[in-house]
Amino acid sequence: MRSPNISLIIPVYNVEDYLPDCLDSVLAQSYADFEVIAVNDGSTDRSREILADYAKKDSRIRIIDQANRGLAGARNTGVAAANGMYIAFVDSDDYIDSDYLSVMYSNANEFNADISISGRYIDCGGQSSHEIRPAFTSKRLGPIEAARALNSYRSFDMSMNGKLFLASLFKGLAFPEGKNSEDQFMCYRLILRSNCSYYEDRPLYYYRHREGSISRSSSVNVFPIEASHEQLEYIRRHVPALINVAETSCFFSQVAVYNAFAVRDLEMPNEIANVVLKEPKRFLGSVIRNEDIPGFKKIQAITYCFARPVYKAVYLARKDNLCQKLL
Repeated sequence: MRSPNISLIIPVYNVEDYLPDCLDSVLAQSYADFEVIAVNDGSTDRSREILADYAKKDSRIRIIDQANRGLAGARNTGVAAANGMYIAFVDSDDYIDSDYLSVMYSNANEFNADISISGRYIDCGGQSSHEIRPAFTSKRLGPIEAARALNSYRSFDMSMNGKLFLASLFKGLAFPEGKNSEDQFMCYRLILRSNCSYYEDRPLYYYRHREGSISRSSSVNVFPIEASHEQLEYIRRHVPALINVAETSCFFSQVAVYNAFAVRDLEMPNEIANVVLKEPKRFLGSVIRNEDIPGFKKIQAITYCFARPVYKAVYLARKDNLCQKLL
């Protein structure tokens, strides 16, 4: 049998309330040449049963069962099993526009891009808004320019979602199991391996904010600090022209961790406080000199470093809004 053009990987863990919406949106795609690899990551609710019902309806759905290994482990399993020339990821509590695969595959072919990227909607309890990020859009991006876009905070970000990857880019790479922010550990490597990327800020992916998700947990994910440090070391070795970009990413990753503790009113462990309260000043110069960072974020950065009570009062005041971005 001929391999499909696209392997769509869906990690599944205890999402019975959201999984049907996700699968319905996948099976409604206007582009049909794809397989679905649904990795059941040790679900204990009805998720496995729901997958089985959908697999009976559509032979493109393949279910892989495994003991719980987390999102990174489920994605690694999916990548290893993929038959397609391209790989896309959809989280099982999210959903996609009917033209999602069609547009991204068409852009990949038209612009000879190893990575095709779309915009996204943010779904907050059924109310969706387009997350407008117009920088670097509608043009071919070489790996250096794409890495700038990735770290600019006004273009696409490090999420695996909303992207179509040439499958060969994953050779020799794996998501870091046992760590959150696995996307942040992986995405820059794929970008810098690519021939080029193409970004169209047309919202085709629906990212759902929900209680109980990793990103909304009452505990704080501190892995962005480690991930940004890894990116900095990688860029120092391989792409020194982008050091200021990587240092900018370190700055905002550290501030994001500070924000997460602050809005939850949690006390920071000393080892984290020593990083997020002191190290950002070391990277502030790179933030100020970075032409890709908008002025309002540079003002935030200066305020964070030199007037933190003002920063908390001004930039973290809307913490009760569940969909308010922390940075």
